[in-house]
Amino acid sequence: MSQRARLAPLDVLRGFCLLGILVMNIQSFAMPVAAYLNPTVFGSLAGLDGIAWVLGRLLFDCKFLNLFAMLFGASLVLGGDDTRPRRRLAWLIVFGVLHAYGVWYGDVLFTYGVVGMLVVGARTWSPQRQLRLGLVLISVGPVLALATALAFDHLPHSILDEFLKYLDARTVEGELAAFRGDWLTQLPVRAAIAFSGQTSALLYETGWRAAGFMLLGMAALQRGLFEGTTPPPRATLLLWVSGLAVTGAGIAVQLAWGFAPRAWLFAQVLHEVGAIPLALAIGSAVLALARRFAKAPPTRAIASLGGVAFTAYLMQSLLGTLLFGGHGLGAFGTWSRSTLFLAACAFWTAQVLLASLWSRHFGRGPLEALWRGLVRKDYSLRPRALHAGEPSP
Repeated sequence: MSQRARLAPLDVLRGFCLLGILVMNIQSFAMPVAAYLNPTVFGSLAGLDGIAWVLGRLLFDCKFLNLFAMLFGASLVLGGDDTRPRRRLAWLIVFGVLHAYGVWYGDVLFTYGVVGMLVVGARTWSPQRQLRLGLVLISVGPVLALATALAFDHLPHSILDEFLKYLDARTVEGELAAFRGDWLTQLPVRAAIAFSGQTSALLYETGWRAAGFMLLGMAALQRGLFEGTTPPPRATLLLWVSGLAVTGAGIAVQLAWGFAPRAWLFAQVLHEVGAIPLALAIGSAVLALARRFAKAPPTRAIASLGGVAFTAYLMQSLLGTLLFGGHGLGAFGTWSRSTLFLAACAFWTAQVLLASLWSRHFGRGPLEALWRGLVRKDYSLRPRALHAGEPSP
């Protein structure tokens, strides 16, 4: 990519997002689906475990995925001509299918590939148009959740059953037995959850949110927000206060009503709405710190991780499922939330150090090189230097 495409603050933010995403993903590596949605059906909310859940829900859940989608949208603007992004996205869908069904059902690559195909044409739009449509698309998920909550007693049983089966304890024993077994034992359960995520969840929530934030990322790039332009202090403060207040209200609703299905939906509306300003606030803070401490070793190390984001993301899944799955160490369902939180922090250090060491010798991650090679037949780990005026490869 061109020099503009390798904006150092973007790599720092991308690396930071990878670290933040792991805090939530490690729960899915180690616990049944219901434990992520309703922590009262598996594990504990007492003491440090409760603090770990609240911190994860308040500061991590959805926030870093939102930022990651913004960065993905920005990368579509920074990419090459009209055909190459679609080829890259087609291969990303292939990687997503392999990842979701072969490694971990919580894959996001398939979503980004499919949604990216739909929004890539918007990269030539004006920032105002991207911003307006992006906000509309982001609002679809909360509106649908609110409508579901209001119509809860009148919904068909087939829809309610699909929703409730991952919110109560009915799937817990089956997932424990499956994911403590070997890879083939896990496959049917993993495939069923992955298929649900790639169909109903994509249409109901995740697809709209991803598309909206991709468009916001395109608009932010064109407005220079990734290159040094900073929001006014009052605007930044408003983002923090509103995001924390609305997200905190969602947590309060869940705790007060004991994660009852209808209350959970109302809380999810607050959670998704609050995650919008909070993600922007976190992103602004990270970018400001990245610019201020651009030459500091920790900043450069996190930027190295951001430069190999594709490889690092899949590494998290591979190592996480090996640690907890029955085909590996078999620790599924045995670690507490607080232990998982600390384990994610420990893995941060290992992954940042590995990325920093890798970047000393290579310009691309191994999977980045594979992905590029499938599109351009260039499998080199060392990108060639660009000459002045040469277009981005």
